[in-house]
Amino acid sequence: MLDLVGLGLFLVGGGVCLRAWIGFGNVHQYRPGPHDPLWAATHLANRYLRLQHIGVALMAAGIAVFVTAWWAARRTEGPEALAGAADASPQSREGS
Repeated sequence: MLDLVGLGLFLVGGGVCLRAWIGFGNVHQYRPGPHDPLWAATHLANRYLRLQHIGVALMAAGIAVFVTAWWAARRTEGPEALAGAADASPQSREGS
């Protein structure tokens, strides 16, 4: 279940980063209206920068959830399960 949450966070973060990247590409084409302040294009670029930071943070959170899920699964297996996995290796089956 944690893997799905991590995957969801990672994919949403990637989508947000993609949207920011596309937006950055359109900033140079931005034409402010007659009532917009002089720094309107800079404000638009700053909004896309914040959007990119949010996307990267979501992707990092997804990776953190992946690592936590891996760590929790490894911790609950215990040494007995790891020893059992070593006994089921192909080399041990060939000798029997």
